[in-house]
Amino acid sequence: MSRPLVLIPSSKAKAEGGRTPIYRASPGVRRGPIARDRREVLAALETAADELDDAGIARLCGVGADDVPAHRRALAELGRTRTLPAHQRYTGVVHRFAGLADVDPAAAAAEVGIVGGLLGIAMLDEAVPTYRLEVGGRVPGLGVLGTWWKQRLGGHLRRLVGSRRCWDLLPGEFARLWPAKERLGLDVVTVRFERPDGRAAPSASAKVAKGELLRLLLDGQVPGFGDLVTRQPLVDWRFEERGPDFAAVQRT
Repeated sequence: MSRPLVLIPSSKAKAEGGRTPIYRASPGVRRGPIARDRREVLAALETAADELDDAGIARLCGVGADDVPAHRRALAELGRTRTLPAHQRYTGVVHRFAGLADVDPAAAAAEVGIVGGLLGIAMLDEAVPTYRLEVGGRVPGLGVLGTWWKQRLGGHLRRLVGSRRCWDLLPGEFARLWPAKERLGLDVVTVRFERPDGRAAPSASAKVAKGELLRLLLDGQVPGFGDLVTRQPLVDWRFEERGPDFAAVQRT
């Protein structure tokens, strides 16, 4: 039986450093189903380093005025930046609580796709440079990154999921990169994290819970969607079935 696919967002927090290959020479940029799209994004970002004013760089990278010069240089040098595997590069809350840095991607019980503005979607073993981008950032020649990727990722994600199960743990701005029409007929379940009154759970708490759930999926401890309700694997959350999807309700 094929491994399920779990979709999570990229993070602003990233490990520093890297090794060969440099990003421009990495396999996922040179070849593959979305390699051409990645090269187009890379070229546009390197050009943006010269064309955007300081305010544009600040909005694109989500940084303050004092950090603009460093991030302008980082964009200009992005193609020459050394890389780390995605599971070691991203160090956000979800990624840390899932223990991704210590995962063997080939041996894990689930495959993970990390959705973001630079690579579109990166699998755990794909090479990722150090960078900082906002999915809602605007790039000359491309427009808003998230909108640009939305027009290109749908078919790729559909093929990536295929006939297997997919756990969608993406928050709103990342979930919008995968159009609803491209999900039709697929075995996809979205897990929403809520307060007892139905409002969205606090972001920090939801991120921890997503990381803990991902850890269980990677270890093969939640083999099916129904196991969320029958086993209730997270102490601080109660899983409820909501049609084709699930809600994780924060316990009081």
